Amino acid sequence: MIKLNPMAGVAKELMGGLDALFTSDEERAKAESSLNHQLQQPHILQAMANIEEAKHPSVFVSGWRPALGWLCVLILAWTWIVRDVVIIALMLLDKTEVVEQLPTADTSTVITLLLCLLGLGSARTLEKLKGVARR
Repeated sequence: MIKLNPMAGVAKELMGGLDALFTSDEERAKAESSLNHQLQQPHILQAMANIEEAKHPSVFVSGWRPALGWLCVLILAWTWIVRDVVIIALMLLDKTEVVEQLPTADTSTVITLLLCLLGLGSARTLEKLKGVARR
């Protein structure tokens, strides 16, 4: 049999641990319904996972988003600034054969990724400014 909600097992386990907190069947049913409702909203689950990931002490877990942002910045800096300066320097040194060997980067993918990261950051800033951001 195919499980339509893979998080149902998680809800059942969580409710098993919370049974001692609820005294009546009505409270238990209401809490289970609320938990199931929350688990069916994947964007909330992703946000919860992101928060836990950011708390992680290892830079390999908590630092991948900033690292990705810096990588995008470095690729764009190479493409738009550094590469041109290097080309000018090579031309002044009469090393034109090296200019054709300089690597280029496909900036369309990098820009898309960077704009997605900036959009998420902007949404978070807007939440903080409105005072609705959770800690």
